[in-house]
Amino acid sequence: MPKPFLKTDFKPAVRDPNSGRVYTGTDHLAALQTAEDEGIHFLGQGNTGFQHKDGTFYTRAETGKVRGFMTSEELK
Repeated sequence: MPKPFLKTDFKPAVRDPNSGRVYTGTDHLAALQTAEDEGIHFLGQGNTGFQHKDGTFYTRAETGKVRGFMTSEELK
């Protein structure tokens, strides 16, 4: 049986809609600021979410529906 995902396995993240590159931070604002430092300016439901420690990006809607959290505050 696979090991369950833990909230500590996720980091708040934003994804560049053009390249798919993911930027993480201590919260979603910090992740967005990291992306903006690279010249990427976006914020949308489909590009805001969480990155699992295995590198997989999940939108907020996906983590809310499957994992029960949608904000960085809920990871604490």
